Amino acid sequence: MTATPEPTPLDGLSVLACTQMLSGPFATQLLADMGADVIKIERPDRGDITRNIGEELEAGGITAYFAALNRGKRSVELDLSSEEGAAAFSLLAEEADVLVGNYRPGTMEKWGLGYEALRAVNDDLVYCSISGFLEGPYRDLPAFDMVVQALSGSMSVTGEADGPPARPGIPIGDICAGMYAVIGVTTALYRGGGGYVEVPMFEGLVSWLTERAGRTFATGEPYPRLGTVHPSLAPYRAVETVDGWFALAIGSEGTWRALCSAIDRPELAADDRFATNADRVANREALADELDPVFVERSAEEWFALFREHGIPGAPVKDTREVFEDEHLRASGTLDEITVGDVEFPYPVCPIAFSTGGMRSGHTPPRLGEHTEAVLSSVLSAEELSGIGRDE
Repeated sequence: MTATPEPTPLDGLSVLACTQMLSGPFATQLLADMGADVIKIERPDRGDITRNIGEELEAGGITAYFAALNRGKRSVELDLSSEEGAAAFSLLAEEADVLVGNYRPGTMEKWGLGYEALRAVNDDLVYCSISGFLEGPYRDLPAFDMVVQALSGSMSVTGEADGPPARPGIPIGDICAGMYAVIGVTTALYRGGGGYVEVPMFEGLVSWLTERAGRTFATGEPYPRLGTVHPSLAPYRAVETVDGWFALAIGSEGTWRALCSAIDRPELAADDRFATNADRVANREALADELDPVFVERSAEEWFALFREHGIPGAPVKDTREVFEDEHLRASGTLDEITVGDVEFPYPVCPIAFSTGGMRSGHTPPRLGEHTEAVLSSVLSAEELSGIGRDE
């Protein structure tokens, strides 16, 4: 990756991250990519749960899961449930700009570190809490991604038409909340004066239904589960090629005619069964019978080249290894080229492009407690620092 221009968008911003697992770490990773100094508060001796989940890349709790969400942060071991730990954290909060937490509702308050308590020491603090649900009957439910996907309707529309509901391959409940948290934090910073921001996973994911909800309101029927097929457009689905899958995305009459020409089947454009998009939707099975034998004659990359030549929307379905070898992704400059242990880790940084400045890159994930002394020595004396942050 080319040298990062300075300054970064959030250069000088101080963030306390009381986060673990995915939603909170994803939010604070975006803030770190944009230049914020993120101080990650971790449980003594154990740290973030993800330090012990998945493939280990390096000794000291650096797993692939943890590394993907905690690059460039500073790790501080601190027992917030202890009187000494809470007091030390309050001192850090006095100087911080932002706090992001995704502990279960009431946890920070139980430790005397809720918004009202910390506002008393820093009324300019933006305090962002990521929760599973806003106030209501579900408020105290354990908020795992699977749970909010099930309740929000997203699982009901995912999967093949004749199959069971499926969990999307990406944990969209967590990621949705993380992205809304960054929106909430940066909006509060823009307004100034600090404040409390709560971001729910469930309500956030429901908001992502967008057109799916609109169609439900219009028809009075649940949005159908159709796999890769679009209920209102055709051909709009994944088709099999000689070596993999290819995604067709024909959304207009012009691209339909261009497709017929590109695949050397001009007669399909003149076929009354497929004359309009409505006709193609009504006759999608007959359309599939015409197109499927054509697409199995070439590879996905051959079809991609042909589609690009003719300006037709469509692309190969790439796996999570192939995408990091993609020529465009490499050329766009969004990959953070780092090495963790013996593993090359070209992880994408926040992909927002600003006209001035850029994203921070080249930063590896921290070992547990790596920055405890450096961070706490700014607010504690040597005597107070001695032994702080350890479980009793």
